[in-house]
Amino acid sequence: MISNKQWHSRVAFAIALAVLYILWTIYSIECRTEPTENDDLSPTYETASPEHLPCRGLPGSDETLIVLRTGATELDDRFAVHLSTSLRCFPNYLIFSDLEEDYRGEHIIDALADVSPVYQQNSADFELWRRLRADGRSALDPSELAGSPDQFANMGGKADNPGWKLDKWKFLPMVNRTLHERPDFKWYVFIEGDSFLLWSQLQQYLATLDPTDLIYAGSQMFISGVLFAHGGSGFIVSQPAMQRVVDHYSVHKADIEEFTDGHWAGDCVLGKAFTDSGVPFTNAWPAIQGDYPGLVPYARADGRSVPDESLREWCYPTISYHHMSSGMTQQLWSFEQEWMMNHNATTDTLRHKDVFTHFVMPQMMSPRDDWENLSDQEEGILVSIGECRTRCIAQPDCRQYSFDPDGMCRTRVDPRLGKAEHGFQSGWIEDRIVDFQRGMAPCGSESWPV
Repeated sequence: MISNKQWHSRVAFAIALAVLYILWTIYSIECRTEPTENDDLSPTYETASPEHLPCRGLPGSDETLIVLRTGATELDDRFAVHLSTSLRCFPNYLIFSDLEEDYRGEHIIDALADVSPVYQQNSADFELWRRLRADGRSALDPSELAGSPDQFANMGGKADNPGWKLDKWKFLPMVNRTLHERPDFKWYVFIEGDSFLLWSQLQQYLATLDPTDLIYAGSQMFISGVLFAHGGSGFIVSQPAMQRVVDHYSVHKADIEEFTDGHWAGDCVLGKAFTDSGVPFTNAWPAIQGDYPGLVPYARADGRSVPDESLREWCYPTISYHHMSSGMTQQLWSFEQEWMMNHNATTDTLRHKDVFTHFVMPQMMSPRDDWENLSDQEEGILVSIGECRTRCIAQPDCRQYSFDPDGMCRTRVDPRLGKAEHGFQSGWIEDRIVDFQRGMAPCGSESWPV
């Protein structure tokens, strides 16, 4: 039998333990790094000094110049995120826009400063540029600003947006100015504000190419028979190819500007100039491609691999993405830093299947509000997202579902992550997503584009 003295001793001991536990808990909370929305990918890279980032000091990086093209209408929405992510990895870069200014410590060059005055002063395309020259970004109307990063990007551009009209004029003047400003790099890589480069993978790809060759590489597109590299996906130019097209531009500037005036796509205008100057095009798709990770088609519409098992986007290396929101850029950049911490950044190739497995698929493991996962098969108006999920489960091939603000239920066979969209609800059949990933046939001969 426990004596009264023993009982009081045990109670005191228990109270002492409880107090110690509470004090330890408080100490742990106060000393813990405040979590962020990207904690599952990396809690530290955002605040790490540049020299401590995994992306710094990669072989070949000092021989590569990144050229980022943006516009005054999108600086806050699309460009700003690069200041805390991508630009911390690139040792050498230039930034071009439609207004020369200093923005958060970075100098931005006016890509249009050397366009012939006849267009600067008289073309309707330059109406925004003239306003910006007079009053800076305060001249912008809120309706002219790039939309919220939580909204779906307009995949075809905004033909009625004055910044988009002006953009076609930037390409060749930007290339010309770049070579005159920085003539000594082996490689020039051009991207946009909503592009994303996997820096380690870019360097791996460049190591397979000869910088003394005439190289103009990107994601292949055609307009009216003109072959060119899609600007938003990013494109790569060797120093000899830069010199060739700049020489051509200096001789034929008037003709090129006249062609630009009647065209709508500046990347096509640039592609024609490369062709006319004798620089061949290198198709670097699907390593360089124009989707964001949540849109990449990892399988056919029926959920199976493409017929040729040795040539699947799933298996190819990946370098770039496009139509990225600021949130996606932050998240994917942190993912790449984590990848480099756990792999050999100079030899381990990151493929589309790796991005799906380690970046996309973990985000499919629970339903999401205010999210549209691009389910495309209408199932009718239903009462709830739960009923929509039940409808999907009843179909053996269905892997995901969405429920829009009007109550429309949609399902899909080939999995897509999608993108933020207010009012939508989305979900995935988790075990079927895992089975999809595990069931993909082994990769074949897919490698870097040549």
